[in-house]
Amino acid sequence: MIKKIEQIVFIGLVIYTIFYFVESFIIITYPYQISYPEGFILNQSFIISQGLPVYKDISEYPYLVVNYPPIYPFLCAIFVKLFGISFIWGRLITFISSILVGFLIYKFLQRETSKTIAIISALLFISSSYIYKNNPLCRVDMLGLFFSLCGLYLFLKSNNIGLPILFFLFGLYTKPTFISAPLAVAVFLFLNNKKRALSFTALMVFFYLIIFFFLNHLTHGEFYKHNFVYNLNTFIFKQALKHYIWMLQNHAILILFSLLYVFYSSSGKKPPVLVIYFIISSIVALSVGKIGANMNYFFEMIALSCILTGLGLGKLRSEINERAYNYLSLGALSFQLILFAHMPYLTEPTATKLSRRVAEQVSEIVANTDGEIISEDAGLLIKNKKNILFQPFEITQLANQKIWDQTQFINDIKNRRFSLIILFFDVDCWVDEERLTSEMVEAIRAHYSVSRKIGEYYLYQPIHYQ
Repeated sequence: MIKKIEQIVFIGLVIYTIFYFVESFIIITYPYQISYPEGFILNQSFIISQGLPVYKDISEYPYLVVNYPPIYPFLCAIFVKLFGISFIWGRLITFISSILVGFLIYKFLQRETSKTIAIISALLFISSSYIYKNNPLCRVDMLGLFFSLCGLYLFLKSNNIGLPILFFLFGLYTKPTFISAPLAVAVFLFLNNKKRALSFTALMVFFYLIIFFFLNHLTHGEFYKHNFVYNLNTFIFKQALKHYIWMLQNHAILILFSLLYVFYSSSGKKPPVLVIYFIISSIVALSVGKIGANMNYFFEMIALSCILTGLGLGKLRSEINERAYNYLSLGALSFQLILFAHMPYLTEPTATKLSRRVAEQVSEIVANTDGEIISEDAGLLIKNKKNILFQPFEITQLANQKIWDQTQFINDIKNRRFSLIILFFDVDCWVDEERLTSEMVEAIRAHYSVSRKIGEYYLYQPIHYQ
């Protein structure tokens, strides 16, 4: 009986891993945008490949916000420069990063537990429905997670701080929310060696600020505005709570084992750095309450829960008899696999033959349209060598916060400056207020009409009065 359950768990993990590889191949080879940020990140990479600045004043066109530091788009830009505009390069970076994260999870556990538990923990990360649903898209999160975990692994392996600091800086300059790992190391060192803690913190802050001031000077203050001022979207606690509950439901067994290990390892002694890291990342993940945030904010917490689950299983194995351990661990893991339920073409976002045909049709229209175009799907513009002038979600947030003046853009809509406006909704039926302000919507309603609806795309053309 135990042997059968063990085989079921292993087969389940292998199947999910195969699903991940299949879905990754489908997405990597899909030539069009799948996730909203992809087109804008590809555009940033193209601009960098041309040797031009991406952190620019948004008081005039193009109205584009560069949400993140430059490491990810810069890496993409190298491939865009060498091989041309394509989503393949950014998606490959993300895919390779996810495999390396799984490998690091294995390496974290290799010495602490059995080889079997280490492999299971690594496969649990790849099998997570959250990792499956959000990868391998052209987005920054997985690369930042790799840098953070790599920094911590090097710290644990060598007990030095030089190389780990370098990787922590890479993580922070991929996405600022990857602050958990360096904070965990600082807290751990403070609890065990205050002098080393001071050295580590001082060096981290010093080099972070040196890079920050250099980039900010180079961009005439725009780097600070784009990465900090323009990123302060409204925080909604109810949204954070909702996302947190969903994550806990989907990873219930991983979180349970992680919490058991946290309590066990922290009772009556100083907590290990991985436990501190898990606690801090769980707090940082609350930033998912920010408007526009989504399940990608949990990647770090999920990776750490896989590591702590492995450590917890190893500890449980040494505490109870083998038969009880096998039934408990294999039963729990089987239930976790049920919670992960997903498969290619079933779970969104994905790339299908239908979505490809739709994108091809709209892309052809974009290619044959003269004049300026506004599109929620920025990938259609960059692939057809059209200028991207407007970033709906980000700029709308700034307009709502009175940071950006929408007057000129509204007037341009009223004056029918744009030959085509492409949205994913019909403004006469429903409006996503996070993606367009009410003033923008009213201007589109009054001066544009839907000429065609192709799949999810609504194509608006100017109304020409007689």
